[in-house]
Amino acid sequence: MDKITISDAVKKRIEDKIKGPAKLLLSYNDGVGPYSKVGSCSIGTAFDIIAVKPDEKTPDYGGKLDSDLGTFYYKPYSARYLDKGLKLDVGSFNQINLSGEGGVIDGSVNIIDDRNN
Repeated sequence: MDKITISDAVKKRIEDKIKGPAKLLLSYNDGVGPYSKVGSCSIGTAFDIIAVKPDEKTPDYGGKLDSDLGTFYYKPYSARYLDKGLKLDVGSFNQINLSGEGGVIDGSVNIIDDRNN
């Protein structure tokens, strides 16, 4: 698992929401680190796409995934939830799905621009 495929529809959503230079995080929302707002008692597996400043220090995000939009960084321990054949695509109710060979990992991925915080 070293690549993530992004559908054209999701690329457009990311590009519409995140304009200009950014470091992209595929953030496991587990309550750990400054970008995670949910605690570990949440039900299900939740990921967010978070844009931070390109030079932002993100020591919790040592994993890397290549994509057509550049590198996505993730928390290495969250790899246990990430499957081969990772893909971001539009799914049910027009939400962004993160899926792999085993099926949907998260059916409601948010895009968050955190560069001004």
